[in-house]
Parts: sequence; C-alpha cells; structure tokens
Amino acid sequence: MKDGEFMKRSNGEGSITILKGKNRKKRNWARVFDGYIYDEKKDKLIPKQKSLGVFRTKGEAQKAIDEYFTNPYQFLNRNMTLDEAFQTYYDTVYETSPSYAKDLKYKWRYCDQIKNLKISETLSVHMKRFLEGEPYYIDPSSGKKKVASPNTILRIKSLLNQIFDLAISESVITVNQARNFKTPKEAARKYERSKKHHIPFSIDEQLTLKENLDYPFVDMIYIQIFMGWRPDELVEILLEDVYLEDQYIIGGKKTDSGYRRIVPIHPEIMEYIKNYYEEAQKIGSRFLFNDIYMKRHSTSKQNLSYSNYRYRFQKVIKALNLNEAHTPHDARVTFATIAKISGMDAFAVKKFMGHSLKNDITEESYTAPNFSWFQNQMEKFQYASGK
Repeated sequence: MKDGEFMKRSNGEGSITILKGKNRKKRNWARVFDGYIYDEKKDKLIPKQKSLGVFRTKGEAQKAIDEYFTNPYQFLNRNMTLDEAFQTYYDTVYETSPSYAKDLKYKWRYCDQIKNLKISETLSVHMKRFLEGEPYYIDPSSGKKKVASPNTILRIKSLLNQIFDLAISESVITVNQARNFKTPKEAARKYERSKKHHIPFSIDEQLTLKENLDYPFVDMIYIQIFMGWRPDELVEILLEDVYLEDQYIIGGKKTDSGYRRIVPIHPEIMEYIKNYYEEAQKIGSRFLFNDIYMKRHSTSKQNLSYSNYRYRFQKVIKALNLNEAHTPHDARVTFATIAKISGMDAFAVKKFMGHSLKNDITEESYTAPNFSWFQNQMEKFQYASGK
C-alpha cells in the first residue's frame, strides 16, 4: 500500500491506514467503526471512526482491531498511548463536568514528553522522572516555554492516577503504576510554601463590591457570596435548575452531600439572578452564567469555565483595588463567615454549602425541616454585617 491508503476490509471490521512520513517509526493506524455523526454541510449522516492507536507493523494494528472486537464495549486497550487513554478519560468526565474536564485538558498540555508511551508499557519510573524533570510545553502563539507550577505537577500526578484507575477498571492493566510512587517531594514542598490560604472578604471589601455591582462580573461574585457555591459549581449551574418563582437553585457536584443540593435565593440577589437568567435565554445558553465578551474568541460557546471565571474574578479584584491575595473560593468562605455572624443555623449552612453531616447522626438521620424553614434561615444572612 502507498502512503495515505488504507487496507480494504469487510464492512464493520475496521481499517488500517498507512500514514505519510519517511521518518515515522509507527505508520499503521488502526481504526474501527464507531457509529455516525451528522455533517451539517453535507446534510447527512457520515460514518465515525474510533482510533485504536498507531503501530509499527500491520500485524500489530490487526491484533489491536481483533482485540477490540473481542470486547467492543471496552473503552481502552493495551495498545493505547497515554494520550489516547487521556482523551477517553476526558470524554467521560466532560459528560458530567465540562469545566473540570477543560481544566484537565489544560494540565495535559504539559505531558508531551510521555503522552506517546503505551499505557501498558508505562512504568512508575517513567512518570516519576518526568514529574521530577520539570514538565513543560511550548506555547504555540508565543513560542515560549511554559514550565509547570508545583500545583500543576501535583494535579498532573492526580490525573495520571485517574487515567490508570480507568485502565485497571477496563482490565487493560493489573497494576496502577501511577499510584506506585509519590509526588516529587520538592514539588510538594514548593506547593505548600506557595499555597494561598482562603480569606473572607472584609466588611469594607463587601461594601466596595456592593457599590460596584454595575461593573462586569461583580454581581456574579456578589451572588456567590450570598449562596456559598464552589466556583466550579457556580459556573455549571444549568438554566433548567433555576426556579425563580419558587426562589431556589439546584446545583453542586463535588461530594455526595453537595451533589444537586437545593439552595434558596436570598431576596437581595433575586434581580441579579433574573438578569443572568434572561440573558441566558436570549442567547440560547443552557447555563445560567455566560460571558458575552467571549464572542471575540468563540462563536459557539459563551458559558463560563472555571478558568474564565477566575480570570474575570482577578480583573474585578484589580479594578476595585481589593486584596490581591483573594481567589474565587474566598467568596464561599465569605458566605460561611457571614452566615456564622448572622446567626444562621449550622445545619442549614452545612446543607447550603454541601458539607458532610456523617459525623452528626442526629442531623443526618433525624432532621428534615421543610423548605420554608431553610428559606427563613437564608433570609437571616446579613451582608456586610457588623459595619
């Protein structure tokens, strides 16, 4: 076969394409049929193929196809590279948490040095040396080298753990090589030294935010302070989970206690919630919070990711001359602080924030107030109280 051609096979049995390039060590690309996708330009369904990897010989490619059809419901196979395994993991996470998945993709950019290793042949020593050797990527727009921060190195280690966990669950491997070594000590030390501790907004800062609610995204921080959402929960609130007439929102995901919890809307922020709701309806977004300024960068998506929100948050902090040490999580800490000062019931606060009640048998098993009680507790919340 010539470069770019593929081996003719019976329908449904997969294909092997010969990739171009004389210097390629692996040229045989194995793929299998994976359903159909709609082509808007052609106005018809076209076949979609799933990659099983690129191999040195046609025999190896054929073996991968045969193994796939032995268990076609398997997400991963032994011949997959780490990069292919990551893509599978990314797609799985994206279904339930787009914001978190996008953050994982950002971290994966630093993994070019190991991404082409086969998952079945990657050992602890490979990953350990990689993480100790200062992971980096080259920014395509500037051509500059971007070195991973200590926090990013820790996140990459966690991501590798999860990818290998998935491979074990798929019976692709029997040992999680990523969990067989600890995060490099130096990266852990640097992270601890650089880690910012969460601090609530001071009363003066709370007043400054309230006085500047017409500045872009200040009202979003204001809403977060009044409801206690985690930043990544806030940006993923769906329009269908906002109940304006009944005055509550359903959201949350991180823990069992926090998953799809009901949080009452305080009267003070109702008009701002309505504004975001109406704007989302106007632009046809599934999400409550969107960024109209993203039109310059994307014509199809306007909903905020966590990184988008963090960027907007930092712009607000700088513009209003607030404490530069603030992070988006500080709005959640501020909610907890004000709730305490305002005399809100501790059980209600835990429910609103999605904190676990497992250490309190009475509260977890026997306490079940009606929704009006929770609304009354939320209405005790006194913004900038004590001034």
